[in-house]
Amino acid sequence: MRKQVCDPGWLSAGATLVLLTMIAVQEAQASDPGFYFRGGIGPALAHETDIKEFLGPTSGLKVKYDPGLRVSVAGGYQFCRFFSGELETGVIYNSIKSITTSPDTDASLEQVPLLANAVFYFPLESRFVPYCGIGAGGVSSVLDIDHATIRNVSLHGDDADVVWAAQAFAGFRYEFNDHMGVGFGYKFLATGQPKWDVISAGGSGGIEFDHARTHSFLAEFTLKF
Repeated sequence: MRKQVCDPGWLSAGATLVLLTMIAVQEAQASDPGFYFRGGIGPALAHETDIKEFLGPTSGLKVKYDPGLRVSVAGGYQFCRFFSGELETGVIYNSIKSITTSPDTDASLEQVPLLANAVFYFPLESRFVPYCGIGAGGVSSVLDIDHATIRNVSLHGDDADVVWAAQAFAGFRYEFNDHMGVGFGYKFLATGQPKWDVISAGGSGGIEFDHARTHSFLAEFTLKF
């Protein structure tokens, strides 16, 4: 009778695979899963925006913004050391610096996002934890015009529109202990093309901006439960 002998190479490969699997599971469970809250605040820089429609299709009109402010709050669940899912909202406020052909402009744009984020962590052998992520959802864009004159048409009023939104972000946090940490984050938010009704001397009409793009730099605080 012929005896079957296991190849030592296969035994070594199998043992190595089992060991690596056990290490991966242990590493993933090294940080207890749980809920967390994160808040952040910092400057928001909005790109120049084209006006796509003003009382009808138009071109050559641009909107420039002053540096503004973003306040962000998020709550989520960290599944392991490497990944968490969260919901984020807050507010992004920028006053409008100028509009083409408007000699005196007093207006602002306020964006209120609601985003579902996926966050990926890169745990180090220290208290610093780098991360990056992506998010998608919607944003309520509020245009508030106290007064502006575009192509000799005086405007005022405010209106809101909801459009799609997506963001990418990255940063790091320093963990004081298992429950608290502080850090710094960068977020890039892009949105759809909001359209609002504005009031002029001749009645009301539509004004539509091109895609909004905003860079935010946030000081952040994280609390784990």
